[in-house]
Amino acid sequence: MVQGPESHAGARQEYERELAEFAERCREFAQNEGVPAALSHSESGARQWISDELSRRAQRLAVAARAENSAWLALVGRWTMRGSWILGGLVVVVDLATLPVSGSWTLPHTAVLLAFAALAALVSGLSLVHSEVGGVLCFMVGADGRLSPAKALGLLWGAALSTALVYFAVADFAAGTSTERSDISAAISHPRWEYLALLIAPIVVSIVTNAVAAARMRRRAVPYLPGQRAQLRDLALDETGVGSVASAVWLPSYLAAVLFLIAGLAKNPYELPQLPAIVVWISLAAAVLYAAVRLIESRQPVLVSVVRVRPAGGLDGPIRQGDEIEIRGLGFVPPAAAEPDQLARIVVKLGPIHIHVPLVPGAEGGFSNPTDSSVTVPIPYDVDPGPWTVRVVTAAGLETDDYPLDIAAAED
Repeated sequence: MVQGPESHAGARQEYERELAEFAERCREFAQNEGVPAALSHSESGARQWISDELSRRAQRLAVAARAENSAWLALVGRWTMRGSWILGGLVVVVDLATLPVSGSWTLPHTAVLLAFAALAALVSGLSLVHSEVGGVLCFMVGADGRLSPAKALGLLWGAALSTALVYFAVADFAAGTSTERSDISAAISHPRWEYLALLIAPIVVSIVTNAVAAARMRRRAVPYLPGQRAQLRDLALDETGVGSVASAVWLPSYLAAVLFLIAGLAKNPYELPQLPAIVVWISLAAAVLYAAVRLIESRQPVLVSVVRVRPAGGLDGPIRQGDEIEIRGLGFVPPAAAEPDQLARIVVKLGPIHIHVPLVPGAEGGFSNPTDSSVTVPIPYDVDPGPWTVRVVTAAGLETDDYPLDIAAAED
């Protein structure tokens, strides 16, 4: 069942309501408000109650976010279908605007209209079949829900090349003279290696990078956090939100190739244009660079050190039973795991004991614990003194290496 704009608006309002309530509770807890009076005398008990309350509300917020995202995808599917026909309408306007130049309605005018009509029909069919997952958008997203530059560029060039071939097929079928037919046949009979190379490159990159990523996930070497929302900025930014040089070169070069294809057909509608060699080589080099970056990058969490948290007014000393420890490192919160429900899934392993990391709201918004570089947890009172090992398990399921830790007996 296809959802309309009203469904998305309702889901969006519900999500914003849950988000506002969650932010308000975080603000109250950060100002030491809203804690039951029975727990106010126990700092550790109050902190645990706050963490449990925020975890529960975070799950509600995650449910609302998923519902809103599903409604948004359905809306995108509808607008994708409409956009394809709007593009066809623009082609009609351009065709009519060029009539004074050509002097009459010619065969290329008819062929280009039918070619874009075929493209719009294909996009509409795919959008109807996959309307609940964003229409043609589902062919451009990766396993993590982000737009994949390789898939998006492959689909872009494939759509442009297919539209051009349909144009020549229609022109060949509708040609009224043998001269026109021979010109069209000559235009598509000469192989253009650059067209095939630009089509194969993103497909190969997508297959290779996905296969390597799947192998790394099986070895627990890279995080896997599906459910992110696809955005146009995904084409130029990596998972951390930092600009990708390879994508910044790859995307404009493919757009330039599409523009040269359109401009060449506009100049000579009876010949498949030859693309500039510089555009082709930059596109292929950017594809190789993008694949290389994806293959060599590593995002495993690293545990650097563990220190005792000294309470206010307390004395320095070794780590004892009941103390809090701060685990310092990097990569504890992957870019895709910054949502509250994901933060609540971070666990510290103290030997065989699993300690869930408490959520601590920050005074200026967000959370002061856990963060990407530090995690603070209490040592249970009932652990035995002696040597232990500590490791952090992120929301993505990745684990750091073991870190040795000596726990001293609690003072009487």
